[in-house]
Amino acid sequence: MPADADAPRRSDPVVFALALDRMEGVGRVTAGRLLNAFAHYEDLRRYPREQVLARIQGAPNGERLVGRLFDEATMQPHFEAAEAQRDRLAEQRVVVLAPGHPDWPDGLDALPLNRRPFLLYTYGHRDALHRPRVALFAPAKLRTDPFEQAQDLVRHLLDQDIVPATGAAHGFDVVVHKLSATGATPRPSLLVAACGMAKLPPPLRPIVSAAVRAGGLFCSPFPMQHGPFDHDDTERALVLAALADACVFFDPTPDTPEMQALTWALEAERPTFGVPAPEHALPEAVHPLRSAVDTDWVVAAVQPA
Repeated sequence: MPADADAPRRSDPVVFALALDRMEGVGRVTAGRLLNAFAHYEDLRRYPREQVLARIQGAPNGERLVGRLFDEATMQPHFEAAEAQRDRLAEQRVVVLAPGHPDWPDGLDALPLNRRPFLLYTYGHRDALHRPRVALFAPAKLRTDPFEQAQDLVRHLLDQDIVPATGAAHGFDVVVHKLSATGATPRPSLLVAACGMAKLPPPLRPIVSAAVRAGGLFCSPFPMQHGPFDHDDTERALVLAALADACVFFDPTPDTPEMQALTWALEAERPTFGVPAPEHALPEAVHPLRSAVDTDWVVAAVQPA
């Protein structure tokens, strides 16, 4: 194929990210460094090999990888397959985001490289990623009092045109999305899956469809056919926290994905609110939710000044 005809795919950041994902020996950290340093493949090719190698210093077999990146015959099949994958997913209304895409959420860039996805699979209305968002975390079966507080908070957020964001699991998550999608005036919500979209359990698919019809967005940091695996729930929680402008935790307990997300949110200086679980105090930096006044603080934390 002539070089000028091939230029569009080489200038597409999503095709570049999907091609890296296909390459043997390119892990998350190395791919993340390349995508942080270079807007797309054509951008990478403008630099000397030595500078590209410096950007991934310490990567296993770094010199060999850079050689492959600059080898036309090696890269061509990866780009062709990546472009075909992108287009195939688009036919299913799944849009893949990567750093450099106009809808890529900047909040994800705050995650450490070893926990940061470099691809985000989305289905629905991506404008939800450009509106104020509050992430809500809770166990599937939440105690009665904090459950009532959580529902009141969700209603208040919706009244203020703030997008509530949770996971895509049974229990608490489903209630949040039903409140958003089935009210008198349906409102968008954001759902983050702990598995690939194609692996979402069938009983949860109607709530995803309802959320999307209401203007919401379903997304996943995992490839379509990935999982589900219990150990991926931590990544789901971290991505959810990174996608939000503020985080609210109900009954967080030690050694859970939610507590890891809470710890990261504090380290990243995200506005963080919470209701403590019995016998487990919240970290001092977490703003407790006790009354409607505290709920107003959540709204103020995400609305433009």
